[in-house]
Amino acid sequence: MWEGIATALSALSLTFAVLGVVLGVIIGAIPGLTATFGIALLIPVTFLMAPEHGMIMLAGIYAGAIYGGSISAILLNIPGTPASIVSGWEGHALARQGKAPLALGISALASGVGGIISAIALMFLTPTLAQLALSFGAPEYVALVVFSLVIAVVMLETPIFANITGAFLGLILASVGVDPVNGTGRFIFGFYQLFSGLNVVAVLVGFFCLPQAIVLVAEAITGVESVAVGRVAATKPREVLSQLVKDRWLALRASVLGTGLGILPAVGPESTPLIAHTLERRLSKEPEKFGKGSESGLVAAETSISANVGGSLIPLLALGIPGSGAAAVFIGALTLHGLRPGPLLFVERPEVMYTFFAGFLAVNLLKTVIGLYGARYLARLLILPRGVIAAFVIFFSIFGAYAVDTNLFNIWVMFASAFLAIGLGAVGIPILPVVLAFILGGVLERNMAITLARSDGFAYFLERPLALGIFAVTLMIVVLSTWRRLGRLRRHKDAAKA
Repeated sequence: MWEGIATALSALSLTFAVLGVVLGVIIGAIPGLTATFGIALLIPVTFLMAPEHGMIMLAGIYAGAIYGGSISAILLNIPGTPASIVSGWEGHALARQGKAPLALGISALASGVGGIISAIALMFLTPTLAQLALSFGAPEYVALVVFSLVIAVVMLETPIFANITGAFLGLILASVGVDPVNGTGRFIFGFYQLFSGLNVVAVLVGFFCLPQAIVLVAEAITGVESVAVGRVAATKPREVLSQLVKDRWLALRASVLGTGLGILPAVGPESTPLIAHTLERRLSKEPEKFGKGSESGLVAAETSISANVGGSLIPLLALGIPGSGAAAVFIGALTLHGLRPGPLLFVERPEVMYTFFAGFLAVNLLKTVIGLYGARYLARLLILPRGVIAAFVIFFSIFGAYAVDTNLFNIWVMFASAFLAIGLGAVGIPILPVVLAFILGGVLERNMAITLARSDGFAYFLERPLALGIFAVTLMIVVLSTWRRLGRLRRHKDAAKA
């Protein structure tokens, strides 16, 4: 443990942490580029790094991008990432009141507080959950994957049929390759390169990077110009700290809420600040200020968003179950470095895990400092032309898909994945269920095969209380979600009649 902490605090590790945070803030601050995009784009860059250094850098990109989206949201009322919408409500209203430095400072410090609390939770909860998971057998993993996919299907606000279709497509993509039971090829179509399955990094780059590059190219062609960013005065740390001390219990509540929601699959940073903001508005003595430039509302949004990042990594590292789309892309990075996410990771490579835990804490501390003193300078990057950004994204997408295992076929896989993502978006099918099912499909199939081989059928699940308990919780979530959707439908019909 102490050796891992010492490695995380070495000059090389801190350099990669700073690099990751700065790149993440830049990516997050540019409207349209998300944390998931940043991780997918830069996974291949970590190929030549030690596993722990690569993970720390990607964690910096993840945390930095989630925070960076608030910079453009506060200054321009244009959220850099979907997670920054609520920060834009409060932060831009403060900016219009001449309090842009205060809003940027609150955003940086509150984001740091939420990230540090989630880092502590990651450090203590992940090994405990992994220890529990060591007692899991194949039936428990089947139940856990089914639970995760059901959560992704029922929790997203998009139509339920579209979510189910996305999950089904993801399972089909996961089945490409050799059948683990009888050894025959599936969905090979004559390409021997597909016998080992679809390359995870190539698919994820295609899903998240290339479509965004196409959007940027279209904006450049149609003449969408970058918005002007004026000079912003320096933040006064004492004034910001005073506000955080005043809202200390609010920040703690929002951080715990964000961490807890981050652990649940599909409850990403996009919905977390809405929930935290709504809760704190109800608890506030001045609810009328929320949405109109409330410092407390901004604290609630920023702490919960940042805490969600650490929360989403807990099930990923302990169980191999990603808590968000960005965390799902993390699996590609772990795979690239020969690491298998799940409880055995703590048995096989404990030094990597403890280095990462300490590194993630350092990432959030560095993010706070960089945000407090550098946000007003990084905001100037918002004036970059769309064409320049698009060229950068296309180059790194192609380079990344090829560099993973120097295979030109992966470039075609990337292009096919990009066209699939564009097509799914055109018909309203969300990409998150596709990604989660693609990542978890292999785990589901392997453990289902083991379960059925060791038993006479599905009755074997009745002998596994933990698996039954997970299935019961899954069924309860389905029932509650169906009831909620039906209630919403009835309200819409009543409103239409009125």
